[in-house]
Amino acid sequence: MIFRPLLSAFVMLSVASYGAHPAFAHDDAEHKHEGAAHGATDTDGTPGKPADVKRTVRIEATDNAFNVKQIQVRAGETIKFIISNAGYATHEFAIASRKENEEHREMMRQMPNMVHHDPNVITIEPGETKELLWKFGKDRNVEFSCNIRNHAEQGMHGVFRVMQ
Repeated sequence: MIFRPLLSAFVMLSVASYGAHPAFAHDDAEHKHEGAAHGATDTDGTPGKPADVKRTVRIEATDNAFNVKQIQVRAGETIKFIISNAGYATHEFAIASRKENEEHREMMRQMPNMVHHDPNVITIEPGETKELLWKFGKDRNVEFSCNIRNHAEQGMHGVFRVMQ
């Protein structure tokens, strides 16, 4: 009965490969990443609370750019970002320091199918619109970026001008 060992091997291989598949890498409870791409950032900003939102900023992502390159914010201000993907490619909107976004770009090269729904990073599929709430601290070294392979390098990033 060769069928039973083959079936057992297939089931074991399927179960083992399920958790290793890149599409599941980010949502796996045992698979922990740290840093800017996952809510932790070395800027002094924090996830925003809906009750503290002072204004809404709408951003459109096209295939090679965000429709804004600079956004002025006040230290302590909580902003609701509404990001729409009007392009044909998947995009990301990440708030972090330049260094952290560069590190995240490298991580995305290693795991290109990673999907984000973190306090400071979201993935937006073509045609989707998503929200992100962020409270800015006093740190002036804060930027936004799409860290999907080659997107930031092609100009898909910008800076926050934090006013004291």
